[in-house]
Amino acid sequence: MTKCLECGTELPASAKFCLSCGAQVGLKKEVFQVSSEKLLEKFKEITRDATVKRVIIKDDKGKVVLSVPLAWGAAGAVATLALAPWLAALGVIAGFATKCTVEVERVAS
Repeated sequence: MTKCLECGTELPASAKFCLSCGAQVGLKKEVFQVSSEKLLEKFKEITRDATVKRVIIKDDKGKVVLSVPLAWGAAGAVATLALAPWLAALGVIAGFATKCTVEVERVAS
């Protein structure tokens, strides 16, 4: 039996998603604290990694301000064009928040 990283529910070994909250099983979560000036740079760095499945940006109060699902596969060149709206949104977020939390969900190796 494994546990869901989101809600802690016990799951059967063959589960791909949590039966309680729906979170994908088998992802690893990393958390970074960045200043608003470094937010865009960190986001670009993270999205270059093909193992990243989702990036969640939270403000200094812990409120989710942006959640970006990423599933590039082999389409890395097209990914840059697809990120343009998200990058614009990050610029606005950086103007409001002084510190941000960046949560990265990636495929566990």
